[in-house]
Amino acid sequence: MYIMEVLRLPMLTAELSEELVERKNFEIVEAALARGKGVILVASHMDNVDLAGCSISVRGLPISVVAKEMSWKPAAQFIVAVRNATGVILIPSKQSRARIRQLLAENKIVTLVIDQHLRPRHAIVCRFFDQLASTSHAPARFAAATGAALIAGVMYRKGMSRYHAGRFEEVGLETPYENAAANIRHNTERINRIVEGWIREFPEQWLWPHLRWKVQDSPEGWDIPEDLRPLVAGGAVTGDRDVD
Repeated sequence: MYIMEVLRLPMLTAELSEELVERKNFEIVEAALARGKGVILVASHMDNVDLAGCSISVRGLPISVVAKEMSWKPAAQFIVAVRNATGVILIPSKQSRARIRQLLAENKIVTLVIDQHLRPRHAIVCRFFDQLASTSHAPARFAAATGAALIAGVMYRKGMSRYHAGRFEEVGLETPYENAAANIRHNTERINRIVEGWIREFPEQWLWPHLRWKVQDSPEGWDIPEDLRPLVAGGAVTGDRDVD
């Protein structure tokens, strides 16, 4: 169903998007844009992430997304063409910092998908379903640096149909610590709890083709916070994780 929907994206119009994707609490995004400092939209690989982005931009609200280029060139060219046609702004993952800051300064929406393993220079070790997981600190870091609104958004399929619903919630930044790095970690952990909630609600809709818990399986060389060290002492857990 995902693949068929992606192949049909070149035919996506604003009217068709209204029919296929219901938007819940979207006024949160509109209110954040009215403040003029841009929006950092935290997302995950729930449901059809390509349709989710295109359904927003094709309705007249350009949205940008940080993404790696696909290794299969024909597929990469198709996705880029679809995103361009529907108004999605593609930000290459390499050297993306300046581009993200520019788009936020222009009061745009920048989407950051945060449920994949990243290398140490791009991530911190957090808890994810009670396992150690490399997690991007970019949403909290950019929000703290720019004043952009921090919002979480998820889209889910309505049963086994072609209809979806997207909903949004304002995350905001909490600053309980005097240390900036501690606040970044605190807010990154908060975001992980939100994503966990989505997956618990719709576990069958989480697209999980990657190794999410590489840190748990091989913790050597990672900067693991003191409060998470008992997870290492308990030993690495292999195999499927229980998300029920």
